[in-house]
Amino acid sequence: MQKEALKRYDLFASMEDAQIDDMLAGMRVVPLDAGAFLFRQSDPAQRFFVLETGVIKLFRLSPDGDEKVIEVIKAGESFAEAVMFMEANRYPVNAQALEESRVLAFENRRFYHWVKTDSALALRLLGSLSRRMHALVKEIDELTLHNAGYRLVNYLLNEAGEDSDGDITLSAPKQVVASRLAIKPETLSRIMARLRGEGLIEVEGNHIRLIDREALRRWLEAA
Repeated sequence: MQKEALKRYDLFASMEDAQIDDMLAGMRVVPLDAGAFLFRQSDPAQRFFVLETGVIKLFRLSPDGDEKVIEVIKAGESFAEAVMFMEANRYPVNAQALEESRVLAFENRRFYHWVKTDSALALRLLGSLSRRMHALVKEIDELTLHNAGYRLVNYLLNEAGEDSDGDITLSAPKQVVASRLAIKPETLSRIMARLRGEGLIEVEGNHIRLIDREALRRWLEAA
């Protein structure tokens, strides 16, 4: 990988060439088949990651074996960087590829060294972690204060964005989306069927088209 390519990723954008060279010296490229694990919960955490291609789900298992999806990582996003500052220094979740993926793995010790010596890099890292924290707080609010219908419609509107034509290709299987939203798969299917029956969405496999966003927003208010 070239230095310019690495600088396209947010965490590395402010790094000097010598710092980038050092990170590249310890970088590993990890190809993953669909279903393969990058790491498992409680494994020693020596690296953080940037997803170059593919999709990764981060999840935990309950004592009963139920899976709770914490986050779905898409291409271009970093993850597990906060672990280098945790006292336990172990991954708190499992990371599994949902499709064939390519992951860039970086050594925590190298990045931690540069964070301690470069205030601009430290601020960029804090900004990245702060955005993720606020997103998780917002998600907790939605999961605890709103019903399943609200959570699903809100998710679809967010995935579509304001400037798109309303077409969504889910980056994860529907059962993973259901777990991410704390909804049972059968409940998700029932809400999808209701939205489709009301003419608000069209569904074909993992492809969803939002037909009437204003009606969906009104649906949110009533959910």
